[in-house]
Amino acid sequence: MVPPLSSLLATACILSFFAPIPRVTSTDILTLGSSLPVEAYQTSILQSQDGTFSCGFYSVYTNAFTFSIWYSKAGKIVWSANRDRPVHVRRSAITLQKNGNMILTDYDETVVWQADGNFTNVQNAQLLNTGNLIIKDSSGSTVWQSFDSPTDTFLPTQHITASVKLVPTNELHGPGNYIFRFSDFSALSLIYNVPEVSDIYWPDPDQTLYQDGRNQYNSTRLGFLDNSGKLASSDFADGQPLVAADAGGNIKRRLTLDPDGNLRLYSLNESDWSWSVSMQAMSQPCNIHGLCGPNGICHYSPKPTCSCPPGYVMRNKDFWGSDQQHLLSLSFQQCRNICISDCTCKGFQYQEGLLIKFGSGEKIKFLEQGTLQ
Repeated sequence: MVPPLSSLLATACILSFFAPIPRVTSTDILTLGSSLPVEAYQTSILQSQDGTFSCGFYSVYTNAFTFSIWYSKAGKIVWSANRDRPVHVRRSAITLQKNGNMILTDYDETVVWQADGNFTNVQNAQLLNTGNLIIKDSSGSTVWQSFDSPTDTFLPTQHITASVKLVPTNELHGPGNYIFRFSDFSALSLIYNVPEVSDIYWPDPDQTLYQDGRNQYNSTRLGFLDNSGKLASSDFADGQPLVAADAGGNIKRRLTLDPDGNLRLYSLNESDWSWSVSMQAMSQPCNIHGLCGPNGICHYSPKPTCSCPPGYVMRNKDFWGSDQQHLLSLSFQQCRNICISDCTCKGFQYQEGLLIKFGSGEKIKFLEQGTLQ
């Protein structure tokens, strides 16, 4: 028997009346001696005064959380205190201790992260409208700030200095194999970095810094993303910045080093809270070192896609760093013979008379195409 409509409505009203509705309480201030527990991650957070950014515990997978800052409505993490070491769902907490230090403890009270600084006369911690989490002393001076220890993202007004770098987040929420920082030549650079090799792929390594529009050996190392979408740096020739396609004010932005090794500037569409790319460092992603692994072929279809030559299978080891020898003014047949006669040659790349031999390993079947990317 189907109950009358009035009974269904009454039941619905009773159920909704008794259903617990979490009430989010937020402030931009964490007072001295207070904590945010992970159990209250849905109901207790820090939030910037204008509501743009939130700070607290962010669920990265089941029963695991990072203490992070994120865009409140867009849900994009822009900083994490413990990206490599999430904490458990119970009894973990972030605490601004009475001695002024901020510590993150796991369920067993193990300290998994703490702020580094000279903490004297600390008054409170505050999440600013810029997305910067700061610890202030009684005079209002900043004694620690999250802007000094970025993870994979720079925000507008955040300074890019010689002491900071971006490292992308991989699928396991750990650090990836790419770095964005100032190089030894004081040039903002994208670097492929694994135990076997470390090399720069942006600016274009096949050109000089001057050809890439950079100043070499500049003793100043300072970059800056402003609110209009301009990325300026002390090494940019004539001070010319990189500019977003939608340059202008009143747009929320983030500069992020993505897991694929490309540096992208994202703009937020507040009508649907979606992100779009307004600038990127690498217009041809296939030129990103290590993107397709050893002997991998990167092609566009239309997005970058990795594949193997016949007789190869994918494996997690990079092709870059295996260069054995560079020779000029050779024919394709000469290159073929040199590689075949050398038992340490794994393959070669031939282009316009340039031979690059790749070694380290057993001899393999020669590829008739003669080219590897």
